[in-house]
Amino acid sequence: MAWNNQGGPWGGGGGQGGGQSPWSRGPGGGGQPPDFEEMLRRGQDRMKNLVPGGMGPGKVGALIAIVAVLLWAASGLYQVQPAERGVPLIFGKFTGVLTEPGLHWNWPGPIGSVLTPNVDAQNTVEIGFRSTGTSNTSFDDESLILTGDENIIQVEAVVQWYIDDVEKYLFAIRDPNESLSPDALKQDTVKNAAEAAIRETIGQSPFEVVITGEGREEVGKKAQALAQHILDTYNSGIKIERLSLQRSYAPQEVADAFRDVVRAGADAQSTVNDATAYKNQVTQQALGQASQIKNQAEGYRAEKIAVATGDAQRFVAVYDQYKQNPAITSRRLYLETLEQIMGNMNKVLIDTGQGGAVPYLPLDQLLRQQPPQPAPAQPPVTTPVPSASSGTGTTTSGSTN
Repeated sequence: MAWNNQGGPWGGGGGQGGGQSPWSRGPGGGGQPPDFEEMLRRGQDRMKNLVPGGMGPGKVGALIAIVAVLLWAASGLYQVQPAERGVPLIFGKFTGVLTEPGLHWNWPGPIGSVLTPNVDAQNTVEIGFRSTGTSNTSFDDESLILTGDENIIQVEAVVQWYIDDVEKYLFAIRDPNESLSPDALKQDTVKNAAEAAIRETIGQSPFEVVITGEGREEVGKKAQALAQHILDTYNSGIKIERLSLQRSYAPQEVADAFRDVVRAGADAQSTVNDATAYKNQVTQQALGQASQIKNQAEGYRAEKIAVATGDAQRFVAVYDQYKQNPAITSRRLYLETLEQIMGNMNKVLIDTGQGGAVPYLPLDQLLRQQPPQPAPAQPPVTTPVPSASSGTGTTTSGSTN
């Protein structure tokens, strides 16, 4: 021990057995109390050996004070980590300048102090449950919410947030009771704002919407926007990154009634789907029939228009020929008409050009005795020939079928 070192500051004896303590000095080695004046004198002598010669006690005290001040000022150095921001304070007031990661200096205590909040950390708040290892513990006072159609639903939500404005985060919110730590106060503020937003949003939504996946996601987005608005009005400096509803389900006490409601809704939806399918089928058939009738009418109209157009064109062509030579055209039309009428008839032609009485012949009996002959493919056309003598007589030639 230091007390046994020979030549130490407490004793000088040079013997080998000088294991004397500072409390057992003296000739008899008894328990005589130490001489404090002698100890102070020896300490001053040793200090004089360390400092340059000629320094008095006043200069030594000044040197000690300077060294103490330098050590105090050096204690103002502080390190800011990459995920942090430095907030230097002087007499508890923010200087207005945030320090980036690295080594910085601020007035040491009790004049100054430094806060280094983590601005990159993602904080999580659980509403309606608490995760404990592999299982979750439900909190009914947080999870039971009344929907817009006056049904009870149980909701579990998770809020993820980070520091957006360091100055507002540290100084804009305080606990009136001063019973919470700053970090616990911020967590409690986010939880209260998010829970209020979720209750208001679900209170305006029907049960069927909140219970479905798409509806739950939409409710989460609306609740996130509302919770962020609440925190902004507090000047909290907190940004909600995501508010998601993990689960939404009916409480155990009304689970059976809820399942009945779900089944009835499914049956109703199935009936609606069947009716919609039948409506679509009948509508498509009616549309097909209407389209078919319309197409037939269009075809009939086109046909009649084409026939009428052809007849009109033929009439115009005949009329043009008639205007050029009315007598010949009239005669030709007359002969063509007789050809159509008498083409398939039995005919007997009598020439009365010689004058005199017309002989009576039993033509009907002669025709009965003749075997029937096939009708010619095209009946002969009788052409009027002007008489050479009078110009008014006619000679009719033809064939008898």
